[in-house]
Amino acid sequence: MHILVAIFSYLIGTIPSAYLLVKFLTGKDIRSEGSGNVGVLNSYEITGSKLLGAIVLLIDLAKGYGAVMLARIVMDNEFFSAALAGIMVVIGHNFNVFLRGKGGRGLATAAGVSLAINPLTLIFWCIMWATGYFAIRRNVHVGNIAGTLGAAVLVATAPTAIVRWFMQLPCEPLLQHTIFVMFMCMQIFIRHLEPMRELLDKWSNEPDE
Repeated sequence: MHILVAIFSYLIGTIPSAYLLVKFLTGKDIRSEGSGNVGVLNSYEITGSKLLGAIVLLIDLAKGYGAVMLARIVMDNEFFSAALAGIMVVIGHNFNVFLRGKGGRGLATAAGVSLAINPLTLIFWCIMWATGYFAIRRNVHVGNIAGTLGAAVLVATAPTAIVRWFMQLPCEPLLQHTIFVMFMCMQIFIRHLEPMRELLDKWSNEPDE
């Protein structure tokens, strides 16, 4: 049954909301426009439509939340199944077999997953995103990396009582949750390596003042 959960969750993740909406409204292939990322930010940058960006955000968030909730219902709130669904839906979004491996960076989908398993992860991510964004050059990708790495560290080191208070389903031992968060954050981190590499190259070539 776990194999079916993994496959179905991956397929939910491959629903290419940004690709379909941008294609329908502009005729453009988001994979070859802007950053090439099939996600919220690139869909907004290509079209200039905040409404479109918001719709993509909500759909991608719903993918993550829906995949986990389906696993929870079918598997009677078993944590392993919920976590497996969460990881696979993010992988499906990030590495979409139907788009030849292209995909998004997983942030909105992972946010939906967090809401269905433990919103504390999302709270930590937002705090660390703001810290990274405002402390270092006000760059979105820097904020994303700071949020992702920071959330993983904070979840792993937060007091057990606080983590349990936010849990949406039983989890014994709690180490399972920590491992799950690490795996989910790893998927997001991998998809941010390229933009961070580009940023570092850009910063290294900036003339000294």
